[in-house]
Amino acid sequence: MYKVAKRLTNNIPHLTRLDLRPLLRPSQDILTEANKNGCIVGKSISNLPLFTIEQNRLKRGWYMVEVLIESDTSYLETFFTIHHQSGRKSKQLNLSVRNGRMAKRLIWLARGEENLSFSPAQNKCNFIIKRLTLVRVSKLFARNRMRARLSCRSLSVPSRLTYRWAYYDSTFNPNGVRISYREWIKKVEPGLWPKLDGLTEVSFTILIPVDQSSNLDSIKRTVYSIISQKYKNWNLFIIPMEFLDRKIISKIKSLIGYNEKIRLIDRVNYRQSIEKILNKDTYYLMCPPRAVLANKALSCFEYILRKKPKAKIIYSDEDMLNSASRRSSPNFKSAWNPDLFYSINYIGEFVVFAPGLLEASSFSNLNNEMAWDYNLLLQILKKIKKPNDSIFHIPRILFHRFSDFNKDLYLESSKKILKRYFNDKGQRNIEVEYEKDQGALYVRWPILNENPLVSLLIPTRDMLPILKQCVESILKKTSYENYEILILDNQSKDPKTIEYLEYIKNFNKVRVIKYDQPFNYSAINNFGVKHAHGKIIGLINNDIEVISSNWLEEMVAHASRPNIGCVGAKLYYSDNRIQHAGVVIGLGGLAGHAHKFFKKSVMGYMNRLICTQNFSAVTAACLLLRKETYEKVGGLDEKNFEVAFNDVDLCLKVQKAGFRNLWTPFAEMYHHESISRGLDNTPEKRARFEREATCLKNRWRTHLGIDPYYSPFLTHKREDFSLGLNEDIKAPMFR
Repeated sequence: MYKVAKRLTNNIPHLTRLDLRPLLRPSQDILTEANKNGCIVGKSISNLPLFTIEQNRLKRGWYMVEVLIESDTSYLETFFTIHHQSGRKSKQLNLSVRNGRMAKRLIWLARGEENLSFSPAQNKCNFIIKRLTLVRVSKLFARNRMRARLSCRSLSVPSRLTYRWAYYDSTFNPNGVRISYREWIKKVEPGLWPKLDGLTEVSFTILIPVDQSSNLDSIKRTVYSIISQKYKNWNLFIIPMEFLDRKIISKIKSLIGYNEKIRLIDRVNYRQSIEKILNKDTYYLMCPPRAVLANKALSCFEYILRKKPKAKIIYSDEDMLNSASRRSSPNFKSAWNPDLFYSINYIGEFVVFAPGLLEASSFSNLNNEMAWDYNLLLQILKKIKKPNDSIFHIPRILFHRFSDFNKDLYLESSKKILKRYFNDKGQRNIEVEYEKDQGALYVRWPILNENPLVSLLIPTRDMLPILKQCVESILKKTSYENYEILILDNQSKDPKTIEYLEYIKNFNKVRVIKYDQPFNYSAINNFGVKHAHGKIIGLINNDIEVISSNWLEEMVAHASRPNIGCVGAKLYYSDNRIQHAGVVIGLGGLAGHAHKFFKKSVMGYMNRLICTQNFSAVTAACLLLRKETYEKVGGLDEKNFEVAFNDVDLCLKVQKAGFRNLWTPFAEMYHHESISRGLDNTPEKRARFEREATCLKNRWRTHLGIDPYYSPFLTHKREDFSLGLNEDIKAPMFR
């Protein structure tokens, strides 16, 4: 039984439950009515609806709040605000609520007599508050509950109560908890270095190009970090660019002194000197004077080269040194990711090259190109026949950058260089675009094979408003014309839905095909593929709504590329937060969506939310691939993955077959997730989900957390690209 009180000022015993719904008063941008069951039926008319909770001054102590809301939005970002009587700054307590599911969290009233307010959403939507309960709990219960939540996320559990509360509260932030990089350096990094055997079999030639932007202090810092290396089989050449100030050159000579391992290239016989250096049987490390090397950097490179002697290009992670020389902003990179590389030079300028790859002509552009390192990498890519077997990433921080460059100028230069690269390869119909502050290049690939027919498969059962919105948004907004829609009717019974299906099948682009079997997402789509006329298959959920008119052109262009397999889109929840931006293998021991719940305007970790790139998997809510590829890998597994993880399994089969899966941010749609099929909230559905999860783990070893496009040092507990800490994920020395 709920205990409802007009004033909540009495001492409240442990586990007393207090129904807050009768005390809710619309305060801002909410229209409400109370139904006969005591539920609050409301409508948010802005992005910040608000209830005050009337006469709610509570005694100090711990409370558990329980929230159950049904809505036309899949996820709701709710929050409580604690208003202090003393005039202290109010405190916002976040709580993500999934449509139709109970959500709970602790609330701590440290002083007592505080007032509460409640926001049921941060977007326009309809909602029904079915439960809003405050449960008094003991301090011991609260401590244990916080320990459990922090422990399951592999986070530290402070013994001091105020710290534990702060850590606990941070786990409810919409973009996730943020681990201190300093803590990561202290606890994780020391155990990452290989055991060194003292061998010096590999010789390194380190090249430091110096241009007008370089100053003597920067050069000193870089040179001294090289001299301090534990690995000693190296030679260093400082390469002055044309028109470099003679005073700088003179100071560099003084810096070098009589160190026989360091030399300054003479500008008089510049080309001959460069050719002489590049003819050596040695590995070359490009190291502009913008960073210092970690003490074991060369040792790590040598370790990899002994393991992988055929490596052609090796790069590593890096971070920044702030003005106080403290390490910050770690850049944990993807393994070789060709399409990400076409969007942005994520590899960077600190790179090791194998003998024979560098040419003297490569250095002629160091003066003329802002993005000379990008140009160098692209020129060498032309010489590498099998990049997947020749390019290696070391997931270790080997460079600490202390200065940067103008990103806009760099990307403008990159745009010209990449276009020239495609032209040289005979691919003149590939366009490269960039606008100021865009943050990445947009490579516009041509559609091959003269606009192939695309078959869009939409399984459905009733749910007319959702289906109608999906189909009509495709018909009205899609600029690509050569497509057909196959509505796969899985036993619809609603008369209005049946009437609509009879009506819509008269459209030239639409066919309605009945599938009179129990719901099995994989089987329905496999059935649909057999009836598809198109060369490209599109798997489309019936809760999809088109945003960008060019979505199909963008996805078809990629799907028609011979080395590309599955292509995924950028999907949003109704409130414009990210629902899908690629799938990472290993999140939660299974697979998860990258950058989930991030705001639409955010560029993401290392700008990855705005870059076309390769992922191990993409969601089948909106997925395109060639029909021949679909059939080659056996389609969706209708036996082992009836509902969940069938898209992950399909993508991994396609990847295993030698294709790259790809996600593009330039095909945008809303995904009103799981509205049509509902939630896995019955014993039968949960048992089915567990079977499918177990099969995914056994088949693809997802619990090991290995994904080449995601750093092992980023969290596998959440979907926010935050740092991982105390997580049992093994980080390979190279990949």
